[in-house]
Amino acid sequence: MPQMNASVGLLPLPRPLMTGEVLDAGFRLFRASILRALPYSGLVVLILELPTLYAILFTRASLGATFVVTHYHPIAYALAFLLVVPLLGVIMLRMSAVANGQRPRFRAEIRVALTRWISGIVATVGAFAIPVALVVLGPAFTNGLSSGAVAFLFIVLFWPTALFVVALPAFWCGGLGPFAAIAQSLRISWRRSWRMVGAILASLCMVSVFVLLVSIIVGLMSPIFGRADLFLSATVQSLLYLVVGAFGVPYVLAVLIVAHRDLELRDRVRRTVRS
Repeated sequence: MPQMNASVGLLPLPRPLMTGEVLDAGFRLFRASILRALPYSGLVVLILELPTLYAILFTRASLGATFVVTHYHPIAYALAFLLVVPLLGVIMLRMSAVANGQRPRFRAEIRVALTRWISGIVATVGAFAIPVALVVLGPAFTNGLSSGAVAFLFIVLFWPTALFVVALPAFWCGGLGPFAAIAQSLRISWRRSWRMVGAILASLCMVSVFVLLVSIIVGLMSPIFGRADLFLSATVQSLLYLVVGAFGVPYVLAVLIVAHRDLELRDRVRRTVRS
């Protein structure tokens, strides 16, 4: 498996890329950095799976406080989000180092992730607030619509995501502050948002294929487990999602890193031409 080094580093980009080239470059970055990012991406998915696993394996009454029992899911996923933010930062810093032909350094990455933890929360919320809101609120507004209408509405509403999602690599890899990263993301993506929509949707579709495969496998295994083995079935499902997510998260982040650099380059070229 070929590895990137200083002589054949992916970044900086030699020229603006087409959408297919962004995906290809993202895959090459993913392939070159997956072994370095895998432990952290696996931990990210595990943390996100813990609230669901706890709800299945234990009763909410074991949590004690009435407020926590009543609002278990919001509290659990909010805590998971806070823990995931610095891990995403470490993954992106490692991938950025590999892409630039540099050797990832564990202590430096952990130090940056911890010192920028609070501001990283702001940047991450700015990057992913819209898609999360679509997932949470979408079912309430799509009842009674056909699947085709829902798909069309999803693509249209997904457009604002493309305007802000590269704020994440702008913050972690570009060294910008959270609000500066969000502002830069909006500025460089505004004229090329549909290009980003295509790249993001293509990446998510590739990951969704494996998620669907996991669902099919669990569905086929459910009659074998039976009701008596519900816990075992949930554990197997979580483990399969852990494997898929451990590889899917770095791939999506790799595409975002390349897309951010491509948009930066295009914005620089546009400004040069105008001047």
